[in-house]
Amino acid sequence: MSGAPDTMPVGTMSGTPQVLLAHHLKQLKPPTVLREYDKVARECARDGTDHPRYLLRLIELELIDRERRTISGVSGRHGSRR
Repeated sequence: MSGAPDTMPVGTMSGTPQVLLAHHLKQLKPPTVLREYDKVARECARDGTDHPRYLLRLIELELIDRERRTISGVSGRHGSRR
């Protein structure tokens, strides 16, 4: 069978992929991805969505959420000035 072996970076061989993913996401701090990745994965599996589109959905959710938080923060700061 051809193809690259399924390898992970050094230090990531212990634990399940879900545990490692949660750990890495906490370090990177994408809160929406951390909160939504499992639900979106189940939806994509159900719909037959490929991996790139799964990642695209997650990243789009993260960007939308960050934009909302930014707008909320800006609106909140401007509203409190007097």
